[in-house]
Amino acid sequence: MRSSTDNSNQKFVIPIGLRYLQYPITVLILCLVVIAAAATQISNFRFDASADTLVVEGDPDLVEYEGIVETFGGEEFIFMTFAPQDGQPVTRANLQTLQDIVADLSNVSGVRSVFSVLDAPLLKSPPVELTSLLDGFPTLQSPATDLELAADELTNSPFFKNLLITEGGRATAIKIDLAADDRLFQAQTAADTLENGADPQRRQRVENDLIAAKEANKQRREELVMRLREVRDSYSTKGTLYMGGVPMIASDMVRYVKSDLSVFGGVVLILMIVALGLFFQRPRWVILPIITASATVVLAVGLLGAMGWQATVISSNFVSLLGITTISLTIHLIVHYRELRLTRDELNRVEIIYETMKAKFAPCFYTAITTIAAFGSLTVSGILPVEYFGWMMCIGIVISFLTTYTLFPCILLLLPKGPPAPNLGKTNNFIRGLGEISRWRPGILVSSCAVLALAALLGIQQVSLDNRFAEYFDEDTDIFQGMRFIDQNLGGTIPFDVVLQFPPYEDDAGFGEDDFAQDDDFFEEDDLFGEAQDTYPERYWYSRAMLDRLEKVHQFVDAQPQVGKVLGLTALEEFALEFTDGEKLGSLEIVAILGAVPEDLHRQIIEPYANPGTGELRISARIIESGPFFDREAFRQQIIDFAVNEAGFQPDEVTVTGMMVLFNGMLSKLLDSQINTLAYILLVVFIMFLVLLRSLHHALLGMIPNTLASATVIGAMGFTGVPLDMMTTTIAAICIGIGVDDTIHYLHRFKEEYDKHSDARIAVSFCHESIGRALYYTSLTVVIGFSVLAFSNFVPTVMFGVWTAVAMLLALLANLTLLPAMLVLTHRSSDNNPTIRPDVVQPE
Repeated sequence: MRSSTDNSNQKFVIPIGLRYLQYPITVLILCLVVIAAAATQISNFRFDASADTLVVEGDPDLVEYEGIVETFGGEEFIFMTFAPQDGQPVTRANLQTLQDIVADLSNVSGVRSVFSVLDAPLLKSPPVELTSLLDGFPTLQSPATDLELAADELTNSPFFKNLLITEGGRATAIKIDLAADDRLFQAQTAADTLENGADPQRRQRVENDLIAAKEANKQRREELVMRLREVRDSYSTKGTLYMGGVPMIASDMVRYVKSDLSVFGGVVLILMIVALGLFFQRPRWVILPIITASATVVLAVGLLGAMGWQATVISSNFVSLLGITTISLTIHLIVHYRELRLTRDELNRVEIIYETMKAKFAPCFYTAITTIAAFGSLTVSGILPVEYFGWMMCIGIVISFLTTYTLFPCILLLLPKGPPAPNLGKTNNFIRGLGEISRWRPGILVSSCAVLALAALLGIQQVSLDNRFAEYFDEDTDIFQGMRFIDQNLGGTIPFDVVLQFPPYEDDAGFGEDDFAQDDDFFEEDDLFGEAQDTYPERYWYSRAMLDRLEKVHQFVDAQPQVGKVLGLTALEEFALEFTDGEKLGSLEIVAILGAVPEDLHRQIIEPYANPGTGELRISARIIESGPFFDREAFRQQIIDFAVNEAGFQPDEVTVTGMMVLFNGMLSKLLDSQINTLAYILLVVFIMFLVLLRSLHHALLGMIPNTLASATVIGAMGFTGVPLDMMTTTIAAICIGIGVDDTIHYLHRFKEEYDKHSDARIAVSFCHESIGRALYYTSLTVVIGFSVLAFSNFVPTVMFGVWTAVAMLLALLANLTLLPAMLVLTHRSSDNNPTIRPDVVQPE
């Protein structure tokens, strides 16, 4: 074999499409200008930490939920628990500490109100007469309160137990209500009411206002959570304090993802450098892929920042995926360049570069198109964060291809040829071994994979969507510990609401003369109306019959094993039973007590559960996430069926909503969309195969390896009990989108080799010694990149990284074993030279 030289006796014709490479310096300058412009917009690319990223935009359930929020207030609150060191929170010293905590929390900007055991009304500490309630309820801060009796009363209170104090009375909870953002509300209202035919400039202005309002709200919430944590930490010497709540979940999700991006981004970069160094053993083959990938990321992030797009938890791996995809493209170019340097010594350095870019254009172009098609399936999911993720990847891959075909060759053209790498021409025994098995044991391989496919189908049937927010975070994290404590000691973590519709309040009473009859004696003996009679006229809307129907549904919800704390007027009414020897209150007694409730207490214990103006009563409950798995959609329907069949409501008079419903709906919709679009992905990939390979036979075979790899991973998750979450549901699309690149490159090279040798076994052998190396390097690069995510504190990121790495490893094995085995079985192989192998010429 002659040594290659920069001088060639043959005339090399530059392809028309590559003429721009004749001006590498000019192209590089233009690239640098564009990259610099994009870099100025990177700061506009931000993370969205709102709870909206956990639900489906346009979901009818979301519309219902937003209506309930407008009526009763939402789930914008955070719990802080306080367990004093002596385990006795209801003592003068510990109550003083609690009072100091409440005062500090109240002073935090963005906190609307704070509710704790200090505000809880006491009826038995010591016992009070019902008539005395007109002067106000005694509390823990009242001078005459007996703290020992108060501790017993609170820990046994049907309303405050597991809400403001644990059942054993060893810790208290503080409910921190967050202030509404008027600017965001107004901007959202303006966007929602914008007419379809509105002036484009006005539409753009409204959309810009909404984006700005959301960004400002996000920043305030992040700062608010930070300030609340600072207050908590300042009392760490007084006892153990935890925090939890839906706003914290959304905020911490993004906080951990952003941290992972900065920490693991550097780790992945180092590992990529090490891997490329080991693969190619030349500095240029390390530096060039890193430069190309970095430029791609800067261009993509800058463009998306200029467009005002935001990343969410779901799209948080966009940067990693884009970088890995770009490095994979450059690896294919590097491997082919090295192969040409080894086998085409008649070409000089420049000609090798041109020939490399020309030979790999078709497979690289079609791999980009098929990857775009796979990620494009996400754009029709109906879930806004997922749709944005799909569009981000589609835009990013276009940029990746363009950058790879401009920046990479132009820099390479300016570099000297340099000495050959030490491992140039060396055989990779692992790849060769897979090729030998595929060539000579194809039947066993295909049969084994068929069995694996059946097992995968069984596993897929066991996949669940049992997502628990507490399990999204590492056990050592602050939010996990807080959510676990609240879940196990304070009645559950994730809230949901049952809203029952009654006729709305009118100026005349909400009950008739029959309702008063039973209360005449009470009314005559106890004139409880007094001066407070006109302070809350809506109290006349409430009736005994209404509360009886409410109680039926309340008790049904409370009896479910997966439900923790249940709040509503039914629980509140049990306060008053102390004065009636357990007899239910009559309508006038209800009216009287409601008129006696102080205004500030009314906002905390009445308004969140009743709205006479709309005629709605609300039951607020929380799910115990550490309990057994249950079907959330079936549970929701159970409540509706009971309310209709047992409590006499019409179906349209019962609404079950809340974060439990919305998040479960998002996961179900995401899974459904992925299943529904899987056929679309496979169809587009099949068409790409058909156009590129011009062979129906090869196109059909090319569909199998990556489909099997994806199915095997999802099936393995089913067998191991790992639920699909908002990130892992995208694994199938990602596996097919990235894994199919290997298939295209292999089939493209196989077609070339088979046309030369007319023998499938020989073609497979040549493919493993050439393109097989590229597949090996690119797949290992992808696996390494995703495996780093296993060290994240955010469990969905861990699961996504681990299972995607497994999927890509399986795709590699399938493309280097199953695919060639099927090619051998379906092609006529020459038996004249059954042991022939390309041992003399081993292209790399």
